[in-house]
Amino acid sequence: MIKKIGKHLKKRKVKIFSIFLLVSSLAWFINKLSETYTSSTTFKLNYINIPEGYLLKSVSKEKLDVKLQAIGFQFLSFGLSAKEIVVDLSKEEVKNSNFSLSVKQIQKQVERALPNSMVLKDLDKERIDFKLVKIITKPVSINANIKLTLQKNCMLDGAIVLEPSTIEVTGPENKIDTLESLKTVLLELSNIGEDFSKTIKIITPKSFKNTTYSVENVIVKGNVSRFSEKIINNIPIRVINLPKDTIVKIFPDRVKILCKAKLEVLKKIAKEDFVVTANYNNMLQGKEKVSLKVTSTPNEVYSATLLEKKVTYIISKQ
Repeated sequence: MIKKIGKHLKKRKVKIFSIFLLVSSLAWFINKLSETYTSSTTFKLNYINIPEGYLLKSVSKEKLDVKLQAIGFQFLSFGLSAKEIVVDLSKEEVKNSNFSLSVKQIQKQVERALPNSMVLKDLDKERIDFKLVKIITKPVSINANIKLTLQKNCMLDGAIVLEPSTIEVTGPENKIDTLESLKTVLLELSNIGEDFSKTIKIITPKSFKNTTYSVENVIVKGNVSRFSEKIINNIPIRVINLPKDTIVKIFPDRVKILCKAKLEVLKKIAKEDFVVTANYNNMLQGKEKVSLKVTSTPNEVYSATLLEKKVTYIISKQ
């Protein structure tokens, strides 16, 4: 019985000693944390508000070594948080796309970011150099990549229209300066017999980083009309480049043209609306026949095809 009581008392003494030791250690630790210390650390630099109209190309320093003074409690809490200093560049003056932060400027930025109870004792004495890229906005034309086939007796009534035909591209000057035009993805339209309007994507260069485009898609429009055919008779042939002392007789001296256009256009056109020529210089080659060329047609005519491509001729002097 006595042995058991002794053993119990011994265990109790050990527990009391352990508690006393823990309390003493904690008191010592708290006392130490209340003292002032000087310590070195490294901050990651986070640059914000790059001067308007520029992009940050490179910077000479992304981390900063500093020496701080604070009480132990402050260092303890500081060590558990992210060590990052936000550096505001909005008020810096840029010259030739470059600028620097002096040691004094860096010191002010760091001191503003530190808690009031923490003192900056020293820091890296090297200045920080920045290289920037100027941002510009440039109008760039769009080229549509279209493969179009029409139904029989159909034609495009006017040119294909892009909306918009030009967009604004904003990005680094050294990239945008080289950009003259952009293409669209391929649009295939088959057996088209009516007006069309399609939205297609613009292809943007993958190598162009930090670049924005005013729009990413364009609308392709086209008007399609059905055409008819009509033969225009008795169109006179004009000889061009003819010397004053030379006479040329052409056989036949009038030709026919097969015209394709909308029906309302064909009803209005006449032979006077066409000009067919033979070049005297081509006759000097000594060939029996000379080629003809349609040199003028009404704007509304889709196509004009000569039914006689060549004619015979006789040259004589006055």
